[in-house]
Amino acid sequence: MTEQFDFEIDRIVQAINGRKSLRVILQFPEGLKRQAADVATTISRQVDAYIIIHGEPCYGACDVPRGKADLIVHFGHLPIPCLDSPNSIMFIQARSDADPMPVIQQAVGKLPQKIGLLTTAQHIHHIVPIMDFLKSEGKEVLVGKGDGRLFAEGQVLGCNASCARNVEKKVDAFLFLGTGNFHALAVSLASSKPVIIADPVNNEVRDISEIRDRMLRQRHGIIEKAREAKRFGILLSEKPGQRREKMAGYVGRLLSDKGLESIVVEMDLVTPNKLKALGLDAWISTACPRLAIDDYSTYEKPILTPIELEILLGKRAWEEYAFDEILEGQ
Repeated sequence: MTEQFDFEIDRIVQAINGRKSLRVILQFPEGLKRQAADVATTISRQVDAYIIIHGEPCYGACDVPRGKADLIVHFGHLPIPCLDSPNSIMFIQARSDADPMPVIQQAVGKLPQKIGLLTTAQHIHHIVPIMDFLKSEGKEVLVGKGDGRLFAEGQVLGCNASCARNVEKKVDAFLFLGTGNFHALAVSLASSKPVIIADPVNNEVRDISEIRDRMLRQRHGIIEKAREAKRFGILLSEKPGQRREKMAGYVGRLLSDKGLESIVVEMDLVTPNKLKALGLDAWISTACPRLAIDDYSTYEKPILTPIELEILLGKRAWEEYAFDEILEGQ
């Protein structure tokens, strides 16, 4: 099916006119950028403001433009409560119109008795009806509350699965409503319980375990490749929601204690060419875990998470592998 999103145009127009905004930046995540021009044109016809589309990549609510504007409209994510967001930022959830019930009905027979229910911002409005349906089918359903980086119960970020960890001892498996694999993979790595994806767009039910096992084999290979490295770069993000200076300091001390050279490199957008230009042997990312997990094949040198560095240096056993979450207070 073709998925459509609610961009809440009327609400945005009212905000622009009500605030008398003259300069407005619209920011879209990669999956919504193809619709950016149409949204911008529709808004422009109804306001006197100067409308600008932010063209840089956007990977979450942690990543908002720092340009000057009276109003920044950020599409596709919910706010991160523990971050101080200025009043000039307006978050638009971009609710999906994909009907989840057909795929949820398809999934029921594959679910154990006790289920943890999870999803992303685009589908969070379906949590309650899905919970009611599963309960009517005799399932016990829990929706976990995460830490201060999560706006809603049952919400998963690509860097935070605390809502799953908080209920994992009470459930037999997790049911994740959404498209793609990364968020479900984050839950699978952060929890010991099986994760089943119910994809409402492709009407597909699938288990993440095979993808998880393949990813772990890839990560093991990356860690082994990094054993040859002598000079490490520690990536420190300029993005406020990904900036972990304490973690960067911890990583530097781990390397120093083993007699390995390291240097902290601060970046906003990380690209293969930027890293290649610095000529280091390997990298430790304290920024978004997606950089190491999802994009590893695009980089010439190994990129590890801090947890993977602990494994490399013998501070943690491979059997204790865990997902590198960005948590409240880090």
